[in-house]
Amino acid sequence: MDVEITINGLLTLLRNERKSGEVITLPKDFYSKTNEKLGSYEKDTDEYKNISKTISSIKEKRTQKILVYLAYNKDLPRPVPSEEEDLYIQIKNIINNNEGSKPTKVKITKTIPQIVTPSGSKVGPYEQNEIVYVYDHTDTKFIVENKIGETTD
Repeated sequence: MDVEITINGLLTLLRNERKSGEVITLPKDFYSKTNEKLGSYEKDTDEYKNISKTISSIKEKRTQKILVYLAYNKDLPRPVPSEEEDLYIQIKNIINNNEGSKPTKVKITKTIPQIVTPSGSKVGPYEQNEIVYVYDHTDTKFIVENKIGETTD
């Protein structure tokens, strides 16, 4: 979903989030763009306060939905902001008692649609040269062996 980062665009998104039981797809860079827009306002203005409050409400509603997805072991739709995908993966690992495992940093070598790995995880879609963190070592092995990506430091 393409969202206009204005108070009206954000309020529309918030209304849609509240109406829907599903996580609405958003660009991976949604929060960085909203932070950029927010930075263009003086902090003591009404515009800044309204946009900041609306963004907080959107984050809160989406976090609640992500927790429901985790409770039912449901995969997130794609694309979602990177911050939300990271949150989902981190909590999923804690739930699965894998909190001690460190993610592997992988550079994607070619653009791919969403795929299902042998472990049953859905990964992607990814763009060429995108850097991602993979928490499941069997998924990392699959990505490297199939020349989808390569591990980096």
